[in-house]
Amino acid sequence: MKIRKTIYALIFMTFIFTIYQNIMAFRDGIVGLTKKNGNEVGCVCHGFKPSPEVFVKIEGPLNVQRNDTAIYILKVANGPAAAGGCDISTSLGNVEITQLDTSLRRAESFPGSGFELTHRYPKLFNGDTLTFTFKYIAPNVEDVVDTLFANVNSSNNDTSSENDLWNYARNFTINITPISGVGNITENANSFALNQNYPNPFNPETKISFNLNRSSEVSLIVFDMRGREVATLIDNKYYTMGNYSLTFNASQYGVPSGVYFYKLVSGEFTDTKKMMLIK
Repeated sequence: MKIRKTIYALIFMTFIFTIYQNIMAFRDGIVGLTKKNGNEVGCVCHGFKPSPEVFVKIEGPLNVQRNDTAIYILKVANGPAAAGGCDISTSLGNVEITQLDTSLRRAESFPGSGFELTHRYPKLFNGDTLTFTFKYIAPNVEDVVDTLFANVNSSNNDTSSENDLWNYARNFTINITPISGVGNITENANSFALNQNYPNPFNPETKISFNLNRSSEVSLIVFDMRGREVATLIDNKYYTMGNYSLTFNASQYGVPSGVYFYKLVSGEFTDTKKMMLIK
C-alpha cells in the first residue's frame, strides 16, 4: 500500500513539474537547466524526450579571437511553429543580449551558476522559421575550444502546453584564437574569395572574412552609396596564404544607418559585396 502511494505521489509530482516547466518556459523563460557537460549533446530543458522534428541550429563564426565579440543566431523550424522560447549558454565565454533581438534577457539562475540567455516572452515565428540573435564574448584565453549550448520550445501559443514540442541544438564549438589585427583561421585556402559579412544587417559590429590561395598585398576598404570611402580596414598589407577574418565596428567610424560596400583587392583579384547597417 505504501509503495502504491509513493508511486502515485511521484507521478503527481512529475505531472506538476511538467506543467510548471511548460508554462513557465513561456513566462520570462527558465535558466539554469542547460547542460554544460562537454560529454552531453546540447541541453535538455524539460527533462523528457526531445522532439527530433523540431529543427534547431546555431550559426555563427567558427573562430573567435580571445576577448573578442561575435554575433550568433539560433534558428528554429517545425513543430507547432506559432511561437517559441529558448535557453542559451556557453561553457567558457559569456553570452549577452544584443539590440538586434529584444526578445532575449540575460539571467543567473542562482549565485555563482553563470549567466545564460532566455526569452522574455513567446516570440512569434516568421513564416516557418524563428530566430534568436545573441552576442558571444570569447574568454581571455587562446588555443582552447569553447562550446555553445541551446534548446528551444516550439509552441502553438495557446494557454496550455498541450501539443507543444521542444528540442536541443547540437553543441556548437568555437576555436579561440590569439588576438591580432586580422585573425588567420586556417593555414590553407583553395581560392581567392571575399565572403558575405556576418551578421547582415548588423549593428554596430560585423565580421568580414576572405580567403587567399597565395601570398599577396591586401587592401580592404568600406564605401558608402556615393562611393565615398568611410573606412580602411586593411591598407595594402602583405598576407600569406590562408583564410582571414576581421571585425568592422561601424561606431568607430561614426557612420549612419544605410547600405555600404566593402571591397577586397589582392593582387589581380578584386571583389565587392554589400552590407547594411541598421541602428
